[in-house]
Formats: sequence, C-alpha cells, structure tokens
Amino acid sequence: MGGSRSVFTFKQFSLAHGNPGLKISTEACILGAWAHSFAHGKILDIGTGCGLIACMLAQSNPDVNIDAIEIHQEVATLALDNINNSPFNNQIQVISSDIRALSTNNSYDFIISNPPFFSNHLPATLQDKQIAIHDDELNFVDLIASIKKLLKPGGKFAVIYPKEVMDKFENEMGKTGLYVHQFLSIFPNPKSKLLRVICLGSTNKEEIAIENLYIKDEKNEYTEAFKLLLNPYYLIFE
Repeated sequence: MGGSRSVFTFKQFSLAHGNPGLKISTEACILGAWAHSFAHGKILDIGTGCGLIACMLAQSNPDVNIDAIEIHQEVATLALDNINNSPFNNQIQVISSDIRALSTNNSYDFIISNPPFFSNHLPATLQDKQIAIHDDELNFVDLIASIKKLLKPGGKFAVIYPKEVMDKFENEMGKTGLYVHQFLSIFPNPKSKLLRVICLGSTNKEEIAIENLYIKDEKNEYTEAFKLLLNPYYLIFE
C-alpha cells in the first residue's frame, strides 16, 4: 500500500503520509499550528490520519496527552508507526476505532478534528480515500454529537471545514449547547476564493471573533502571518 506514499519532514519530526489515507495539506498544518495555543490537558484528535495534528500539538505543548483516533485500520497503523518514530510517542496514544462507537469514560479538555467533508459526491476510487474525504463515516452531525459527549464543561474544540459545510456545522451546533468563539478564514491569496474555515468553540458562550489568514500575498510569496504561524514546524522558515 505504500506505492504513492511520501515523507513530509518538519523541524522536529517526519511523517509518512498518503496511501493509505490522504496526504498532508497546508490547511491541516494551519489548523495544527493555529490551535496549539488553545490546546491543553487531555486532548482528543478525531480522524488523526497520519498523526499530523497530534504531533504538532505535542511539539508545541510538551505537557499534554493526546488520544488520536482513526477509523481506518491501515491509516491508524500508519499513524502509530509515525508516532513511534517521533519524539512524542509518550504523549500520543493511537486508537483504531469509529468515534461514534467509542466506549470510554474519558472526557477531554480540548478536541480537534480535520474531518471528512464531501457529501452526495461520487465515491472515491479507493476505499481508504473514500473514507478520508467523504463524510459517509463521520458527518458534521455525528462530529458535533461526539464533541458534545466527550468535551469537559468549559473545554474547547477546533474544527476545519469548507465554508458551506461550516455554515451547516454552526447551525447544527447552535442546537446542542456548543458555542462558537472564533472563526479563522483561510485564503490562498488576497484575490482567491475562501479555501477553509476553522471554528474554535466551547461549552461557554462568548463574543465571536473573526480573522482572516492569507497563505501568500499578491507577489505569490508567503505572508508574514503564515510564516510566523508555521515557523516552529516548516523547515523552509528560519
């Protein structure tokens, strides 16, 4: 299964990614980097994939403990291999399970997810890719229910979606006693369409803050905000 697998090397760790599962994306790296300041205590990473976000949070927060759950067995095995080969193997536990069927007495201070988001699309060719990108296995209603069930009172969560799915997520979340604190809108550049939206929320109601992040500027160079955010991780940034 490793025919199209690549290795992404960060400053403090390296991750094999792709086949099985999806490859590391820029927006997933943004989520992991942006969320670190909110992550503390006991953390749950839903749909960990190759282990990217779990490793990013572990690097930035040496005192946290992370449960990284992945529904696809082969992808969970890949995540376990990556984490065992990382400096963070004592901080991260990989769980091969469906979050909807997870039986646990644990509750979490922080929950993070880069979930599947396509619905009503043609199936992907490979089963593992189908699970990774389509929401058949975890739609936004299921994700909200899991967050509501597993988040400690006062705990926070961060989720990333395309705008149209985030709107549905926000609407559904409003019915459950979970509240948005902040939106981060991610744009490839100032003239491009909105790429993704990150939502930060909790069980407590607060004023909503809205921010924009541009990956590159008009000259197609990385913005200072993006470089500052990813500097602790990307080798290309000193």
